[in-house]
Amino acid sequence: MQNKVGNVVPSEKVIQGLVEQLSSIEGKVKAFTVELTGDERKATTKMRTGGEPIARLVGELADANGVALPKISVEGMKADLLLIERMKPLQAALDDLSQRIADTILQAQSEAWWAATAYYTTLSRMAAADAKLERSLKPAVDFFAIGRRKKPVEQPADKKPVERPAAPVDGDV
Repeated sequence: MQNKVGNVVPSEKVIQGLVEQLSSIEGKVKAFTVELTGDERKATTKMRTGGEPIARLVGELADANGVALPKISVEGMKADLLLIERMKPLQAALDDLSQRIADTILQAQSEAWWAATAYYTTLSRMAAADAKLERSLKPAVDFFAIGRRKKPVEQPADKKPVERPAAPVDGDV
């Protein structure tokens, strides 16, 4: 496996500094952002993909035709559309950064696990001849034993197992 990550590991101080910078950015965007609960997210009216130009057109037509609705303003809708337009580049930059970090973690996990399984295989073979190593390796053996297992085919309680005829012996016809 190619070693793509792990050659340059940032110090805890560098990571803490980056986290502080992100926290600072979060503090700066709090003035014009909201944080929704899961229920609030579900309850929002969802804009269809490509809906911004249509909302803008509807607002222009409402203004041009003197349409006004109680507690709903075209100006508020226009402000929301402007906020969407201005926030999208920030979201794209954060999405790119988030994906890069997630990819790096995934690759590091892959490389570490690949190496761990290779060493585990070697150590488990050596443990057969070394009782101390066998005892020390037990947590890893137990962990690997928890892995995926084929589920046994369970017969319903009210059905008898299917009896299969014996395989023919040479010379049987």
